Amino acid sequence: MIGLLLLFLALPSASQMADERIQQLDNQAQEEEKNGNVDRAIESYREIIRLSPRLAAAHNNLGRLYYQQNKLEEATTSLKRACELGPKLAAPRALLGFALFQKGDFEAARRELKVAAQLNPHDRNARLFLARSLVELADLKSAAKILEQLQQEDPKNTEVLYTLGTVYSSLSETTIGKIETVDPDSYLIEVLLGKFSEIKQVYRDAAEHYKRAIQKAPDVPDLYYRYAHALWIGGDSENALAQYKRALELNPYDYRSYWEQARAQLSEHPDEAVQLATKALELKPNLAEAFTVRGRALLSLGKSKEAAEDLEKAVAVYPEDPAIHFQLARAYRQLGLTQQAQNENAIYERLDKESHAAKEQAPPAPPQEGIK
Repeated sequence: MIGLLLLFLALPSASQMADERIQQLDNQAQEEEKNGNVDRAIESYREIIRLSPRLAAAHNNLGRLYYQQNKLEEATTSLKRACELGPKLAAPRALLGFALFQKGDFEAARRELKVAAQLNPHDRNARLFLARSLVELADLKSAAKILEQLQQEDPKNTEVLYTLGTVYSSLSETTIGKIETVDPDSYLIEVLLGKFSEIKQVYRDAAEHYKRAIQKAPDVPDLYYRYAHALWIGGDSENALAQYKRALELNPYDYRSYWEQARAQLSEHPDEAVQLATKALELKPNLAEAFTVRGRALLSLGKSKEAAEDLEKAVAVYPEDPAIHFQLARAYRQLGLTQQAQNENAIYERLDKESHAAKEQAPPAPPQEGIK
């Protein structure tokens, strides 16, 4: 009798057996998906849900696979259930927003993507499609605000630039039409057209528009900065330098012209770049761009300690910028701080890899939730 009792106690409980089966099915689903057998992976997740109906991750992964197969109705049903069971999970909320957007239900997509962005502010895809939902709902100003922030975080993201371009195009057409009604010869029309060309990354056109604006309003200092900036980005550094200087003649408090002129002088005149960046920092003490430029110039001049101090300040402001970590690693190497240099180089490689991976990954790319 005692022996049978001990044998009974040694047997795994039904709960333990179910957990083991769920883990087995999850592993199986991941393997099937990796091998391209999506239908089999779906069946595995359906079986997991049968065993554990309240497992949010299983509903999320099932919805994700349905979404990949463009089965939007099935995806929406599964993802809504995942959100009900895991209201603080960002992944199913974002993916539900993507599915609703694709179905053309932009108001519902906006609602879900707004929550997803709040749950995970680092999910740029969720924020991008939130902006696109707002565009479809004709809330262009709110969309532009989100897109401008995304552009600051990832200036080379073509999806963001394209969407922002469409927003600015719509806003510009409306605004230009109003200005033309009031003052057909206003220089502001050229300014708007220049900004729009910059968003499209057609910098020569932007420079031409700013040049025309200057011809109409030669006493407006900001126009010379904009003209110089477009010339510099477009590769005309010689003329850009002349316009930066003109901008500062008209407005000696323009920190933008100081640090961008420092950047233009960096390779050939690092000593002058140091002076210009210093002036920018006197006007705007926490300007990370000026710290970065001055740090690089100091490195060129062999002043490694001062360079490291500047670059440390820059990286504190922009910790996700791989280029700053790269320069800081250089400074540490010149100082003989091998371990610190290795640490910064490792951060640079990680951020650079993540940046390239994000660009290669077509949005939306929702994550898979692990079964626990």
